[in-house]
Amino acid sequence: MSNHRATYGRLTRAAVAFGLAFASLAGVAFADGTEPTPGSYTYQTLDVPGSSQTIFWGINDFGDLGGQFAVNGGTAHAMVYRHGRFEQLDPSMLGTYFSAAGGPNDLGNTYGAYADATGTQHGFVINGKRFETVDFPGHLNSNVDGYNEFGTILGVYWDADGAFHGILRRGHGWDTPFDVAGSAETYPLGINDLNQAVGYWDTNPKAPQPHGFYRDANGSITTVDVPGASNTVAFAINDVGQIAGYYWSSTGPLHSFVLTQGKFVQLDVPGATGTAVTTINNFGVVSGYYRDANHQQHGFIATPTTLSHQH
Repeated sequence: MSNHRATYGRLTRAAVAFGLAFASLAGVAFADGTEPTPGSYTYQTLDVPGSSQTIFWGINDFGDLGGQFAVNGGTAHAMVYRHGRFEQLDPSMLGTYFSAAGGPNDLGNTYGAYADATGTQHGFVINGKRFETVDFPGHLNSNVDGYNEFGTILGVYWDADGAFHGILRRGHGWDTPFDVAGSAETYPLGINDLNQAVGYWDTNPKAPQPHGFYRDANGSITTVDVPGASNTVAFAINDVGQIAGYYWSSTGPLHSFVLTQGKFVQLDVPGATGTAVTTINNFGVVSGYYRDANHQQHGFIATPTTLSHQH
């Protein structure tokens, strides 16, 4: 949800580039080594009326969405989509500078990030009508990228050097910082109710080439790379263990994937020049954004056809 660098931090970015996996991370085989096969989905474009940008960063099992929107290329603001209606999150809480929202989770709780007048970024959590700013002590910028139903916060912090670092918060003050071994920066992006998390890591923030990662509830980390891709970002994980995100190569467009039981499935919004899946619910429904030929970003929802046929 960070807005200070135009790459792939949650809640405001698109893809650029990241690099090499470390042998120390080898262990769990997440995929069978075959390249992604096309998935069967029905796609729905969903934009905030009158917006020049719509991006979704969260979807729950009821189809509620959270994200950001901008008008006429202006500053992005946090919004939610519930009961068929868009709602901007209260500017009196988040201010009028950059903000973006993830969730809601299935309890209806929303989270995300906002910037203050100095450009410093803060995380937030909204439980019902209770708003809480989330800052990680001793660090310049904070961001909340996940908040599960048991109250675990998945966050990221960065200081003047701009390098990202992951952190988990269980309860008040129980912070556990973490980084992928050998990485220059680690950016966590999604967490499920089992406290399993995903994100990306890289070795050179100035010329990033990302690799996805999976972190289990005990803190063990494994790299997740799409076969045949030079760059992978793992963005979300649901409670049945499906991992969703996007990938690209130096010469190809941005594609998205869902990893299920060792198999990568590719997703592309029809007619888009690039597709970024950023969230997945427990039914395998995904959401995110895509770019059109004019480089504008639009929100979308993709539903597996097997699920579509049940309705």
